[in-house]
Amino acid sequence: MLRGMKIGEWDNVGRARGLVQRQLGELGAAEYAAHVTVNPDNGRLRIFVATDAGLLDYQYAPAGADPKGTWILRGQLVRWSSVRGLRLQTDAQQDDGSDDVKAVWRLVAEDPKMELTVTSDDGEKAIEAVAGFARTCIQHAG
Repeated sequence: MLRGMKIGEWDNVGRARGLVQRQLGELGAAEYAAHVTVNPDNGRLRIFVATDAGLLDYQYAPAGADPKGTWILRGQLVRWSSVRGLRLQTDAQQDDGSDDVKAVWRLVAEDPKMELTVTSDDGEKAIEAVAGFARTCIQHAG
């Protein structure tokens, strides 16, 4: 069975990992799965953590205008019953000549605003991460 990756399994989280784990402990929340996206232009992170308390939606970015300055983790907890418009979308196409499969997976929510997209070009690990996180969210959302 497909399981979601936890925050400790993400390679690209840096110092935000410890902050998120600390907050999970302070909240007393059990982590089910996490998903992290990195803005390649500025290094800002968007971190979603599915927990028994609800969906945590974090942004990790500079506290001010200087990207080399102090960074801050800002987040909110959205109760599962308040998550709206959650859906998983997929498109797949098989090349007739080579039998290669090209796939696109999108996990979308209206509230909180979320769009996580991966393609087969991103690799199996990326697809498994989104699919596992999507499965967890869909199971718990109201």
